[in-house]
Amino acid sequence: MPLIRCPKCGQAYDIPGVIAVRLPNSIATCHCGEWLAGSKAAILARMLNPQEIKEVDLQQYRVDMPAAPAQPVAVEDDAFAQPFTPRSVRVTTSSGKLPVNTIFTIYEFPLLIGRKGCHVEIEGAELSIRHCSIIVRGSQLIVRDLDSHMGTFLDGQQLDECVLEDGVHILRAGSAMISIEPVEDLGRTVEAIHLDASELVDESLLARTLQKKRESGNTLSGRVVLVCIEGPLQGQEFEIPKTGLTVGREGHVRVPDEFLSRKHFEVAPDAEGVIRVRDLGSRNGTFLNTLPATNTKVQAGDEIRAGVNRFKIERR
Repeated sequence: MPLIRCPKCGQAYDIPGVIAVRLPNSIATCHCGEWLAGSKAAILARMLNPQEIKEVDLQQYRVDMPAAPAQPVAVEDDAFAQPFTPRSVRVTTSSGKLPVNTIFTIYEFPLLIGRKGCHVEIEGAELSIRHCSIIVRGSQLIVRDLDSHMGTFLDGQQLDECVLEDGVHILRAGSAMISIEPVEDLGRTVEAIHLDASELVDESLLARTLQKKRESGNTLSGRVVLVCIEGPLQGQEFEIPKTGLTVGREGHVRVPDEFLSRKHFEVAPDAEGVIRVRDLGSRNGTFLNTLPATNTKVQAGDEIRAGVNRFKIERR
């Protein structure tokens, strides 16, 4: 049964599952008066139509314990064991067979994203079994990579762990693009999901091996080409020299597109041989996948968009 703990006084309530699923559309408060469940819409609806919105009495599910401030709760991973308060996040993705548009409320257990045994499961997107997670630490939402073999990227930057700030963000896990946004509404409570040992594979070694291959593959050990996959130059390839390529109406790669600036963007290797894309102050912007490209690393599978054109980097 889900255990709900009051963030104000620390009182716990052991809620049956049949009651827990009704909480987001009901009103529930702690004995100290703290609001524990119910959206703002439910509160408003109760004021207008009291008979349609029920108030759930939690006292019968109260777990007797001395009143004390909320203490760290034991969870599956000791790294998560810090004092925290519930936080909600909206997860939206059209990747995989079934689209997802769900609000999750995270408390004791991490929200898991991956191929199997996760709260958000996406097949066929090169994800690890358990690819990444979102946890609550204190009052912050934290995005963590779980030693995935393809890496986790937030707003175009690869991460091991980072704070999820307010606003809409793009999370890339494998080839899946996922929108995540912290919200105030309560949603589906995140509970523990257990997998048998036989269903899990230690992918951390594979992750490190592939990371080394990616790092070595990002150096200029062979021909690196910029390929136009959509636009007036579709199908044409341009080898990227060590000095880089300038793309625009004028430059090394000339594109007859009125939406491009004279010198629109540049692709060039940095000091470590990693390919980066940089907008050159264009009037319409340059985008790597869906995010503005300032001086951003280009990973396998990424797309560079400028005007009506789409490009990608390939190695030959």
